[in-house]
Amino acid sequence: MVSKHAALRAAVPEELRDWVDNRLISAHIRMVKPMVLGSMLNAAMIVIALYAEFPAFHLVSFFSTMTAACLHRVWLARGVARGRRQRRTEKMLLAFQMNSLWLGLNFAGAMAFWLPHLSPGSQLLLAICGVTQIASAAYTVRTLPRAAALYIAAQTLGLGFGLASLGSWSALASIVVLVSASGLLIRMAFVARDMFITRILSDRELAASARTVRLLLNEYEASGSDWLFELDNQGRMLGVSARFAEAVGESVTALEGRKFEALFEQGSARETLAETLAEFRTLRDEILPLAGNANCWWSISGRPCYHAGEDRVAFRGVISDVTVQHLAESRVHHMAHYDALTGLPNRALFNQSLGELLDETEECANLALLLIDVDHFKSVNDMFGHPTGDAFLRAIALRISAAVDDSGLGGTHRLVARLSGDEFAVVVTGDSACDHGVRLAEHLIEVMLEPMTIEGHELGNGLSIGIALAPQHASLKQQLVSNADMALYAAKNAGRGTWEMFEPGMDAKLQERHALTRDLRHAVARGELRMFLQPLVDVATETMTGYEALLRWEHPAHGLVMPDAFIPLAEETGLIVPIGEWMIRTALTAAAGWEGEQTIAINLSPVQLDSPNLLPVIVNALAESGIDPTRVEFEITESVLLHNSETNIAVLNRLHDLGVKIALDDFGTGYASLNYLLTFPFDKIKIDRSFISGLSSREDSRAIVGAVISLANQLGMCTLAEGVEDAEQLASLRAHGCQMVQGWLFGKAQPALHYHPVPINAAEAPIVAAPLRAGNTAPQPPLTQTYSRRARG
Repeated sequence: MVSKHAALRAAVPEELRDWVDNRLISAHIRMVKPMVLGSMLNAAMIVIALYAEFPAFHLVSFFSTMTAACLHRVWLARGVARGRRQRRTEKMLLAFQMNSLWLGLNFAGAMAFWLPHLSPGSQLLLAICGVTQIASAAYTVRTLPRAAALYIAAQTLGLGFGLASLGSWSALASIVVLVSASGLLIRMAFVARDMFITRILSDRELAASARTVRLLLNEYEASGSDWLFELDNQGRMLGVSARFAEAVGESVTALEGRKFEALFEQGSARETLAETLAEFRTLRDEILPLAGNANCWWSISGRPCYHAGEDRVAFRGVISDVTVQHLAESRVHHMAHYDALTGLPNRALFNQSLGELLDETEECANLALLLIDVDHFKSVNDMFGHPTGDAFLRAIALRISAAVDDSGLGGTHRLVARLSGDEFAVVVTGDSACDHGVRLAEHLIEVMLEPMTIEGHELGNGLSIGIALAPQHASLKQQLVSNADMALYAAKNAGRGTWEMFEPGMDAKLQERHALTRDLRHAVARGELRMFLQPLVDVATETMTGYEALLRWEHPAHGLVMPDAFIPLAEETGLIVPIGEWMIRTALTAAAGWEGEQTIAINLSPVQLDSPNLLPVIVNALAESGIDPTRVEFEITESVLLHNSETNIAVLNRLHDLGVKIALDDFGTGYASLNYLLTFPFDKIKIDRSFISGLSSREDSRAIVGAVISLANQLGMCTLAEGVEDAEQLASLRAHGCQMVQGWLFGKAQPALHYHPVPINAAEAPIVAAPLRAGNTAPQPPLTQTYSRRARG
């Protein structure tokens, strides 16, 4: 017990020990009067009860000594209360301990020496008074446990000695009970003192914390960036500070007693705030705009105090100005959901909005999704640069949005979004969504036909649009978008500048296209590609001077596939690069074994010219085959110069430096052919078959062909007419001065072995002139029919 007391005292900081002892003494002083009155009452009862059994001198001496000890106790307490002994706590503690011993010995002497000589009734009274004194000491002197121990021990010894003098077994048993109970009471006094010390130290810490909190709150309210607020049970403001009133922009008097929610803009957030305050629920980071200042946002947190009555604080909280954070979050949210270039909703917001609209099909009944692609947008970037392309996209976005707004559609909801690059989307809902979607598609196509002036350039591009309906075509977002995308692909295949509605068969066609693309990836490795040749004929002598190498694909399931069916796929997927490399190596190897100086003409795709491997492949093929470069001719279309023209012209010049010839194919069908004749010195111009077919029947065709031949002759360029099928056409071309022709009149495109049946060596046979596989002469329906343009019904 003593060791625990010492440990607790050691745990008290040195500077607090005097303060703790003074608090212990002060706590006891409050019990001195009840203690003294009880002791005097017991002494008086003993004197009165024993007056007839003891001499008056003994009784008077006992009462006088008891009175003196009690008065001394009162004197000690009064001295402490008046502050005379606050600086000598150890002496005060010792004084109270000695006084407790004095009081205890007074009672102990009476019980030890008087008890054996009294009658049984008086013995009982004296014993009861002794036990009462012992018990009262454990309570009234509990904050001074040593003084209590002396008081209790002295009386216990006195009463025990008196009981022992009686010599009975019951008296001895009473002594055992008395000693045990006294020991327990002494221990309880020490425990009570320790608990008291712990509590007063905790109270001290709480008081210090409360003072610190009050100091911080005062400082916070005076100079902090946030504001504290208090409300009564009606939600009216109380104790408005001047700084808070300054932030609101009104006086303290005007704000005092006003409804708190009236400070904020009307809306759902304000209604939620009012409900929370009315129901006395906790507020956590509720963000609202300040009334009259939409650019000022406050965050409110608080909790109820559960006080009732008017003019009582019922709700406390704190307000933070989160304008900067809110505006920053708004900007981030806008950047995450809106396109930075056009300001339209982006793909993320479009997907979210479309999903929500599809979930509300009962309300919107029908939905039309329009996927829009800007035709030939890449050419704008290539010819005028990306800044002009970006400005063009912004103008297109504005024109699409304006067209949707001005379309006069009665849909319940309209959404315009930019999904990527040159791809946009429009969603229309309502009972007549299908009709509205078609009318809107036609309106958009018509509006986009009007050219726009962008940074001094007059640009005009068409739109290709795919339409899918919900729930007719799909009810799920992903499937609906996929269906619209298939319709968009069909619109592009139909010649662009048009719209297509999704049809169930489009899915099958798309799957077939994917299958064809997959097979095309393995066509080179499996040896399925074939080189066909078509003769090139000199008009003057009608002799064969060379061949044009034409590509065919011998598909294991579909038979012989024509270029129109797979070359566009190869260009879209980039497979044209390895296919083109195979064609270059194969053609040059074959031509190197021909007798004489017959030439070989090879078509180059615009995608091939963008490949960095084109020049190395041609150089290696020339070296490996050993063919004279002057016998080699590469044919390009005007689209090569339309896209990335400066880079492509540089590539063509490097090819010229190798000694090969460059021909311009399909002359007259592009956009600015005459300009291209000045851009690059072509060796040959090929007149498109569309002009040759009208030589016999159309005067304008004859005029155009004659003008082209005359222009080419003046520029020193050879002319070759494609698609010559009869002698009349040949005669007309000869009359105009055309130098070369090709067409069915002199020979169709045939496998290489048809014109050169003997390969140079066996190793070339499988590559150059592999025979058609048996069974492929009766193929499945041609793929060119599968992917033919679908006319609108």
